[in-house]
Amino acid sequence: MIPTRVQINRPIPPLTYEAPEGLESGLRVQVPLRTGSAIGVIEGRDPQPPTVKLKPIQEIIDPFRLVPDAVWSLMQFAADYYACTPASLMPLCMSNTLRARWDEPIAGGRSLALLRDQGHWSELQTLGLQWRSGSLKLPTLFHSEERRGVGVSEVYRTDLLPMGRSTEQQRKVLQCLDENQGILSEDELMLRSGVGTSVLQTLEDKNLIVRLKRRDTLSQQRAEESFPAVTLNAEQELVRSQIPLDAFKVHLLYGVTGSGKTEVYLKCAKEVLSQGKRVLWLVPEIGLTPRLLARLESTFPGVVGVGHAGLNASERQSDIIRSLQKEIQLFVGVRNAVFAPIDDVGLIIVDEEHESSYKSEEYPRIHARDLAIKRAQLEGCPIILGSATPSLESWVAAQQGRYRLHTLKERPAGSQLPTVDVVDLREEYRQHRKRTIFSQRLLTGLRATLDRGEQAMLLLNRRGWENFWMCRSCGKTVECIHCSITLTYHKKAFRLRCHLCHYEVTPPEVCPACAEPHLKGVGEGTEQIEELMKTHFPEARILRIDRDTTSRRGQLESKLMAAEKGEFNLIIGTQMIAKGHNFPHLTLVGILNADMGLKLPDFRAAEHTFQLLTQVAGRAGRAENVGTVILQTYSPEHHAIRSALDQNFIQFSDTEIPFRESVAYPPFYALALFRSDAKDPDEARTLLIDLKKKLEAFPDLRILGPLPAPIFRMQDRFHMQLLVRAAQRSHLSAALHQVDILSLKGISLDRDPIHFG
Repeated sequence: MIPTRVQINRPIPPLTYEAPEGLESGLRVQVPLRTGSAIGVIEGRDPQPPTVKLKPIQEIIDPFRLVPDAVWSLMQFAADYYACTPASLMPLCMSNTLRARWDEPIAGGRSLALLRDQGHWSELQTLGLQWRSGSLKLPTLFHSEERRGVGVSEVYRTDLLPMGRSTEQQRKVLQCLDENQGILSEDELMLRSGVGTSVLQTLEDKNLIVRLKRRDTLSQQRAEESFPAVTLNAEQELVRSQIPLDAFKVHLLYGVTGSGKTEVYLKCAKEVLSQGKRVLWLVPEIGLTPRLLARLESTFPGVVGVGHAGLNASERQSDIIRSLQKEIQLFVGVRNAVFAPIDDVGLIIVDEEHESSYKSEEYPRIHARDLAIKRAQLEGCPIILGSATPSLESWVAAQQGRYRLHTLKERPAGSQLPTVDVVDLREEYRQHRKRTIFSQRLLTGLRATLDRGEQAMLLLNRRGWENFWMCRSCGKTVECIHCSITLTYHKKAFRLRCHLCHYEVTPPEVCPACAEPHLKGVGEGTEQIEELMKTHFPEARILRIDRDTTSRRGQLESKLMAAEKGEFNLIIGTQMIAKGHNFPHLTLVGILNADMGLKLPDFRAAEHTFQLLTQVAGRAGRAENVGTVILQTYSPEHHAIRSALDQNFIQFSDTEIPFRESVAYPPFYALALFRSDAKDPDEARTLLIDLKKKLEAFPDLRILGPLPAPIFRMQDRFHMQLLVRAAQRSHLSAALHQVDILSLKGISLDRDPIHFG
C-alpha cells in the first residue's frame, strides 16, 4: 500500500489515501470522506504525503480506466483550465452507478477479480489499453441487467472457442457472427442462419454468445416518419468540398436561417462514418430538436447514441455502455456530451455554436464549445461550428485566420427570407394615448394569417402572468424573502413565485411594506398573452410553450411535433420556440417586445438580443411560403434591432466588434469572474478583497471590484463579484495558476463567463 492522491467530486484539492501500488490514473475508486464516502478518481502517487495516519480506499470500482485516452486528456485539460477536478467531470462522462463485472472471464481461465486479488495491476492496466484500442473484446464487462429493457435485441460473439462437439446450426450462428464483426441483431441473426431461439439459448449457456437488449431512445413518436436522402445544392457542395476530413482544423459555417447547414453536417458525417470513424454531434438542447434526432436515426439506423438530462438513469446507462463497447458510431448530445466515451472520433459538430447553454453556470463551469475544439485537437479531426448568428469570439477568430470561414448565403429550393415590418411602440402610444402589448399592425396581421389557414407565432421572453406586483401607494415591489428579485405572478396557480429559489406565496391583499390595498401587477408574461389572444381570436387553436408548460418529460417534444403538424395555428412562447425548429405552416412571427434583453446590465446584451431576434425571425416562411415578421420595439434605432431586421450578421458585427475592443471585453480580452457568497455581506466582500490583494501582484491584469452581484442576495446568502481581465489569455492563466483556486473557501471561479448575473 502506498500514499495515493485521489481527486474528489468537490471543489477541493486532492486528498491522500492508502491504495495498492500500480493503480493507473483515471481509475474510479470509493473513499471514506468525513462520516460518509465519496466517488473519487486516482491521480497518482503522492510524493509528499501528510504525516498523519492515512485511511485506505474502500473500493476499486473499475478494473482499469474505462474512458478513452482522448477523453481522459480532455478532462485533465478542463480541470486545469476551469479550476475543477477530473472527478467532477467524470460523472459528465459516465454515471457513478456504472459498474464493471470483476468476474469477467479472460484468457487462461482467469478473471479480472483474480488479477485484482493477486495485485496484478500492471497486467490489468495492459488489458485496459487493449480493451480501449479494440484489440480485446469483453462483451459481458458490464452487468447484463443494465442493458435489459424495451429495445432492440442484439447478439454478441464472445472470445471463447467452442469446446467439444457443436451442431451444424450452432456453427452457422457462430460463422454468421464472425462474418459480421461479432454482432448482429437477434432477428437478423436468426434470419441469416435459419435457427430459432433455442439454438441461441444453448450457445449462450455455453458462454459462446451474449444476448442483450439495447434501448432505442430515438424512436419516440417518430417511427412512422421517413426522411429523404441527403442531397446538396451547389453552394452546400462547395462548402463540403472545402472541409478536409483528415486533419484537425476549426471550420466556422455561417449560414442564414434555413440555408441547409444540417445537410452539410449530414454529408460530412456520412463520409466520416464510411471510413470507420465516429462522429460527435453537439446541440444546445436535445428537447428542442426532436426532428434532428429522428432524422439521424433514420439516416444512421442503430448506431446513434443520445446524451442529455432528459434520459432516465437506465436509458443513459445503456448508451454509455454502448459507447464504451464501441457500438455507437454517432453520439448526439448537449453540453456534457463533449465528454462522450467514444473513441476514434473523426468529426465533431457544434450546432448553433453561439448558444449560451453550452456554458455551464454551475460547478464545474465548463464551456462545451471550447472544449469540443480542444477535443478535436486531441482526436486529430476537424470540427465544424455552425450558426446563423455566430458568437463574436468565433467570428473574430475566423477573421484573424485561426478558423476557416464557410458561408451559406441562400435558402435552398427558392425559399426566401421573411419580410420584416417594424412597429415603433413609442409612435403607437402617441397615436392611441395608451400603452398596448399588441399593435394594430400585429392584430391585423394575425387576423389575416389565421383567416388564410396558416400558422402564426408570438415571442415574449418572459413567462408567468405579470412580471411583478407594485404598490401604487408607496412604490415598493413584492420581493422574494430569500432573494433580491421580485416575485412573478402566475394566475392559473394564483401564486407569486420566485424563479430563482422557487419560493412562492399566495398574493397578499395589502402591501407588505405599507399595508395599503393598492397592489397592481406590472408587465406581461406568456400566460397573460395566451389569455389575451383567446379574447382577440376565440376560434384560434393556441399552444403555449414555456418552462411552465413543458416541465414534465416528453411535453416539449409532443408540443413541438403537434405544432409542426399544424394542429395549432397560434404558438405563443419564450425563447424556447426560437431555436432550430421547422414549422412548415408558419408564415407570421410577432415579436412583442424586441428590446427587452437590451435593458440587462450585460456587455453581451446586444449580441444576445440580435441572436434571439434573428433566430426567431428565421422560423417564418420556410418551404414555399413567404414569411412576415412584425417586430415591436421602443428602440428601432438600436444597431442590434436594425441588423436583426435585415437578417444581417455582418452589419451587426461591424458595429459591435469595435465597441467590444474599446471597452476591453471579449473577444479581445480574456475574463475570469470570481464570485463569493456568505451569510453576511461584509464577509462576502472581505473574501474577495483578500483575493484581490494577491492578484494585484500581476501587472498584466485589470481588476474590477469587489462589487455586489446583479442579484445581491440569493437563497439567503450574499454574493459579491471580482472581475479580472487580461489582453493575453496566457497572462490570465499564469496568474490563476499562482492562486490555489481549489483552496479558496467561499469563492468560485468562472473562466470565460457568458454573463455577470
